[in-house]
Amino acid sequence: MISFIRKLLGSRWGAVFALAFVVLVGFAFALGDVTGSGSFGGLGQGHVAKVGSKKIGLGEFQDLLDNSLRAERRDNPTLDMAKFVESGGLDGTLDRLINRYALSSFGEEHGIAVSKRLVDSEIRKLPNVNGPDGKFSQQAFQSFLQGLDLTEQMIRDDFTQNLYAQQILPVAGVGAPAPNSLVLPYASLFLEKRAGNVALVPSQAFLPTTAPTDAQLQAYYRANSARFTIPEKRAISYAIFDASIVDSKADATTQEIADYYKANAKQYAASQTRDISQLVFPTEAAAKAALAKVSAGQSISAVAAELGLSPTNSNAVTREALTNSASKAVADAVFATASGKTATPTRGGLGWYVVKVNAVNEIAARPLAAVSAEIARTIASEKKAELLSDLTSEIEDEFAGGASIADMAKANGLKVETTPKLFANGQNPASPAYKPIAEMQRILPAAFEMESDGEAQLIEIVPGEKFAMVSVADFEEAAPPPLAEVRDVVLQQWALAEGSKKAKAVAEQVQRAVLSGKSLAEAMAAVGVKLPAVESVSGSRMDLNREGQQMPPPLAMMFAMKKGTAKTLDAGRSQGWFVVHLNEVIKGDASKNVELVAARRQEMLGLLQQEYAAQLINAARTEVGVSKNDSAIKDIRRRLTNQDAAQ
Repeated sequence: MISFIRKLLGSRWGAVFALAFVVLVGFAFALGDVTGSGSFGGLGQGHVAKVGSKKIGLGEFQDLLDNSLRAERRDNPTLDMAKFVESGGLDGTLDRLINRYALSSFGEEHGIAVSKRLVDSEIRKLPNVNGPDGKFSQQAFQSFLQGLDLTEQMIRDDFTQNLYAQQILPVAGVGAPAPNSLVLPYASLFLEKRAGNVALVPSQAFLPTTAPTDAQLQAYYRANSARFTIPEKRAISYAIFDASIVDSKADATTQEIADYYKANAKQYAASQTRDISQLVFPTEAAAKAALAKVSAGQSISAVAAELGLSPTNSNAVTREALTNSASKAVADAVFATASGKTATPTRGGLGWYVVKVNAVNEIAARPLAAVSAEIARTIASEKKAELLSDLTSEIEDEFAGGASIADMAKANGLKVETTPKLFANGQNPASPAYKPIAEMQRILPAAFEMESDGEAQLIEIVPGEKFAMVSVADFEEAAPPPLAEVRDVVLQQWALAEGSKKAKAVAEQVQRAVLSGKSLAEAMAAVGVKLPAVESVSGSRMDLNREGQQMPPPLAMMFAMKKGTAKTLDAGRSQGWFVVHLNEVIKGDASKNVELVAARRQEMLGLLQQEYAAQLINAARTEVGVSKNDSAIKDIRRRLTNQDAAQ
């Protein structure tokens, strides 16, 4: 079971079991499950599964599929729904949703409580649900829901399911031991070595000699349309601007400069600073004793040294700064003391301060004429930030009201540019040499998240500094092209697929011959067709599990075989079939490899915890009862893989 879990966790959809400790904890998952595009055309009122007495609606399932695809596209921008479904996304998403329903029903049946108050506390953690006073506001909450096209019940149901999972799953693996009787054999497996022979039966050796009929080719194309699907393309209209757009309106007027100078007169008036040396004592008596020594002619440094202390020296200290660091009384005493003198001990924040004034620095007043340029820059900076904020808010409001990007660009003296139809990664299939502008790194992800026929949007290129108005000018949905456009490629793939069928039969023939006692080389020679030479391969299980290293699939298969056996393995992409014969197994011994054993113990502990959580999920599903609507799921799969469009 441990090896099964290892393989499962390494697979694309092994994350279903990671649900136990990660997925159900965050609000991102909670919100992601309930936002999206809606239902499958006219099927919105149907359901894909029944869990206990609850049905999982088609609309809810579509929402989660949409959000799962968005998450995958962060790492693979050109991934479309058809490929997502074909790679297991539909099945994994449905299982994840069923698991959530099963755990909540299981929790309800066994007396686990998720109170309204607990859900309320989670809702209060949502962004933008507080009023001006910083407290939860029902009005702000409703605005938040409306902005995401959600209902309060949807949010509550989602949080409730997550809270059940948070209470049930973490305890499933608590204290799960990893005994030596399991850890040592498991660690020793990593040192095990295997060797054998591998032969390839290529599809190219068995290509059909006659062309397919139109009906055969069309049937093959429909069945494999996802392999030929062209990802979605979008032409993006955009207008980029930065803070300079408001420069002319941000210039300070003479009156504004005068008003600013008057409001900040203290800043420009004549002032003094002090260069000081200070000591801090816990009692007034100690401070006065130190002052007496300084007054008798000792330096403050010498007095400090006698006491095992050192003075703190500061230059150009303002009254305000000293007030903040010590106290107003200390500042008043110091600024009443002449240069070269020591202020009367005064109590401050840390104790009693003895401060010697080393120098008094006079700062002359600065007239308006001398600081006008400085004030003008300050005012312009403040006005620019305010004007830019007002402008971006106005643009967003206008877009929400139905204004187009052309309208807002014209109103602000900007030029609208439009890209060719691009894939989500910025590639232009019509011109491979095309290079998008640097700003497209921010624009494209947002543009591909927008509704294709929705309102324009304003996005930040550089937060607070650079922006882009963006809209979708044109688009082509992901779909397989007409067969006539790709007939040559499809013919080639059909021929390889047919050759692969024959290659598989030959590989199985070779396998049977090897199992009957022939060597792999003899069995390959008996086929009667010129085939690649047999190769010898070997390696350790440590190589198989080394991070970042890609072990050849035939060698990896050897670690799932018994000595002396032979197996066939698909080479992938209709390229042919491998025949793998395992000749030798050299067992490993990790008893003296302390570091390896410790690492495997920690790994096994995590695997056991995940195994217990997975088994608990399975038990919950069995107890509450799960039934899937196979016909609806089949129809969904057909629709999302564009099989109707492949002609």
